[in-house]
Amino acid sequence: MERLKDLREQKWAWAVVGLIVGLAVGLLYAWVISPVEWKDASPSLLSEPYRQEWMRMAIDSYAANRDADLALTRYQALGEEGPASMQGVAAEPGSVSTTAIQNFNAVISILEGGSATTEGTAVPAAEATPETKAGAAASKLVVPVCGATLLMGVLLAAALVLRNRMASKAPRAQAVVGPQSAEESTASPRAAGTGPRKAQPAVTAPAQDPLATFRTIYTLGDDLYDDSFSIESAAGDFLGECGVGIGDMVGVGEPKKVSALEVWLFDKNDIQTVTKVLMSRYAYNDEATRARLSAKGDPILANSGEVIRLQTASLEVEARLVDFKYGEGPLPPESYFERVTIELRAWPRGSLKRS
Repeated sequence: MERLKDLREQKWAWAVVGLIVGLAVGLLYAWVISPVEWKDASPSLLSEPYRQEWMRMAIDSYAANRDADLALTRYQALGEEGPASMQGVAAEPGSVSTTAIQNFNAVISILEGGSATTEGTAVPAAEATPETKAGAAASKLVVPVCGATLLMGVLLAAALVLRNRMASKAPRAQAVVGPQSAEESTASPRAAGTGPRKAQPAVTAPAQDPLATFRTIYTLGDDLYDDSFSIESAAGDFLGECGVGIGDMVGVGEPKKVSALEVWLFDKNDIQTVTKVLMSRYAYNDEATRARLSAKGDPILANSGEVIRLQTASLEVEARLVDFKYGEGPLPPESYFERVTIELRAWPRGSLKRS
């Protein structure tokens, strides 16, 4: 009996030893000899701090290369966690500039047709969420509006042709109405005190999609604001650049009180850069200031929806004033900007037909 008991105890001892040796060999193989390696894992699997670092990297990359498709791909790689990560970066930008965050958010909103931030989240100092939604809604209306304009143009042309044919068959004993003067035909309502404005030629819908679309946002306190964007052909060839920067200030102290912005277009095939100056109402109505800034380019009064057109040897750019807000303080009213949102679209010259 004692011998049988000893045998049973030995079996249990060997079983325990075998279990320990098996675990040791298994851990050695799994951790040292052939450890598990993660490869091509999705960024959405990262923890929240690392997802925010991924978002900051994507924003910095877009600020450097302006590759909208790559920016959208990196944002969508976070999946459902993308809005939360964008919200976290907006709350704690770290080394990322506020302007870069706003531009990234704007391009994602345009490409996705919605806002990159979660509902109710505002990008600091810019209130970017409602503006982004407005910009996306406006971009959705571009194609229907252009199509309706083309259709109306075709119908009008057909009506004129039919009218001319009927007029050639009708008796000519008709009263002739005197032609309208050039001043009357080009006259348009103007805000009081804005001064004369040159009549702009009518622009029909472009025959092709723009080469590029950019959106830039200036906010009070961005004293180094100077956004520039590269314009490339469909084949990726460099054609030129366009951008917006600070043109003039009013008052003293920090932050700078910006009263004018320069909207410019550079064409590699042209010898000069075309510039126009977007001015606050106070600066525009001051004759001395307007005359001084006219040396930089044509002065334009800031009005919501205002379209600024620039043309060079081979490029055309439309800069649309999406939204703006004047600052409030001890300076004269409507003298400097608190926020300005501008959308720029570039075409090859001749795409925008004028009549």
